[in-house]
Amino acid sequence: MASFCASHEAEDRFEETAWSVVIAANATTQLRAHAALTQLCQVYWRPIYAYLRRSGYDTHDAQDLTQSFFQDLLENETLRRASREKGRFRSFLLGALKLCLADEQARRHTLKRGGRIQFISTDQLEAEEFHHLSADHEASPDEILDARWAGVVLERALDKVRAECAAEGKANLFEALSPFLGGTKSHVSYQEVADRMNLGLGAVKTLIYRLRRQFSTAVRREIMQTVSAPHEVDEELRRLRSVFAGAPQQTF
Repeated sequence: MASFCASHEAEDRFEETAWSVVIAANATTQLRAHAALTQLCQVYWRPIYAYLRRSGYDTHDAQDLTQSFFQDLLENETLRRASREKGRFRSFLLGALKLCLADEQARRHTLKRGGRIQFISTDQLEAEEFHHLSADHEASPDEILDARWAGVVLERALDKVRAECAAEGKANLFEALSPFLGGTKSHVSYQEVADRMNLGLGAVKTLIYRLRRQFSTAVRREIMQTVSAPHEVDEELRRLRSVFAGAPQQTF
């Protein structure tokens, strides 16, 4: 078996990213650029919301501002301010958000919670909020944004690997081995998994190694969508690792 699940492209074959599509079409809101921007907004909805909560906005105001901010990005001419020098989509977003907040008082009467575009359930945000914001009570708004971004990237990458394995009929194998993908020590040992799956210890170690490589590739693909060029992926990976610097090991 050459790989854990389906075969994948080499990690360095990233020819187009969502962010580069947005930049290339910054003069007009073309269909592809709009779709790419929608994808990026889905990645950054929760990080921006967490940034606003840490900045002092209450739950409802943060929801209102986040929803309205991303709706404006999609509907207005915000793309005209995009440039390759912005590098990361996160940098562009934060700059646009700060301009939006600076003008917030004049806009507040026009903000309507929910809007026409729903990126993520507000119920889901409220369910996550107590755990995340209380755990990061010492963090700055920018640190909170990066932490949420890192979490969303890993979550999306894990979902992609899970779906790939399910498509190959290996969903049970993935569920058995996925505890070894995290940055913290698994609650089960290699030997326990080997015994449960009636496999040799060496076979289990090989499968875990391959799954980690697949997960690493998925993480790189997720990060690639938020930068303007392939060479920026490594910088973002370093940033992601620094966010989880307290973890004893990383697998991406």
